[in-house]
Amino acid sequence: MATRLSARSVRRAALLPPLILGAALLLAACSSEVTRRDVAASLTELVIVPRYEAAADRAEAMSEGIRTLVSEPTPARLHEARDSWREARSAWSRVQAYTLGPVLELRIPSLVSWWPIDESKIRDALARPSILAEDVRDTFAADQRGFGALELLLFADGDSVLSHLQAGDEAYSQYLMALAEVIADAVRQASSDWSSEYGEAFSGSGDRAISENLAIADLVRVPVFLTETLGDMQLGVALGITKPEADLSVIPEGAAAAGVDDLDQSMRGIQDTYLGDADGLGLSDLVAELSTEADQRMRDALLNAITAIESLRETGKPLKDLLQTDSGLVIEARDAIKNVQLVLNTEVVSLLGVTIGFSDNDGDS
Repeated sequence: MATRLSARSVRRAALLPPLILGAALLLAACSSEVTRRDVAASLTELVIVPRYEAAADRAEAMSEGIRTLVSEPTPARLHEARDSWREARSAWSRVQAYTLGPVLELRIPSLVSWWPIDESKIRDALARPSILAEDVRDTFAADQRGFGALELLLFADGDSVLSHLQAGDEAYSQYLMALAEVIADAVRQASSDWSSEYGEAFSGSGDRAISENLAIADLVRVPVFLTETLGDMQLGVALGITKPEADLSVIPEGAAAAGVDDLDQSMRGIQDTYLGDADGLGLSDLVAELSTEADQRMRDALLNAITAIESLRETGKPLKDLLQTDSGLVIEARDAIKNVQLVLNTEVVSLLGVTIGFSDNDGDS
């Protein structure tokens, strides 16, 4: 039986000088057809594990930055701590497209990224005599912790934050450090699981290997649910499209104005799994072998969504402001995100034989 060339082999060979093109194609023809197991293993090793490690490193840097701010409450340290929050939040948004396995089983999103937060409960907690990381992790509600709660305290008026810290406000200082520590510990746990037992199983190794069909199905389902969340449950509601009245509170954005970056990194995370690493494989390799036209439509949809979100970023405005002053741009971005969902949920799902059920991440932003 003749072996088909993988779509990526053909694309890469086409870039080679003519003298070695024939040899490259012959070599590719002698190799095995790309399998679902190949794609799952490549994405785990070259995309998912490195992205989770980067998220964990940035979360730990944020925690260290906040400890430094507490010990040295100066405007410069506050600026550094806020920058570290933005970097950690951005890295976490990037991995939303592969929020799988133990990340959900351990309810890590409820420790890291729950939205909406409850501002009154967060402020009430500041009346406690002490706030330790175990308090935040084990006894606080989800709407009192995570990036949103930390954003509320860290991005309050700069003079106010520094006044609390310079005056020796123990509860404020402890809450800041505890929130950051819980986030860092949770993201590191997710990274460790992917770097070891779960990552091996997802790649098809070990006694608890996950079937290749289930692994690929998960890598398709999560982006479908993520685009639905972004397009319908957030932007759709905020624009008054999916609910009778517009409601900005569904947008997970506070004073740090990270809403546009959340959209951007989430869509880039989907692109990560579809295209794969430059030196590896992605879902595209499986789709293109079945339909080069569908593969190109998926690639175009992702590029269009990222480009539309970049137009939002270029305004320099927070997402909640854009929803009120430049809703046309936001509608364009939403339409582009919805088109990614459409191509995923119809063509990619059909070609790869994936069944879409219910999201395991309902309620976690």
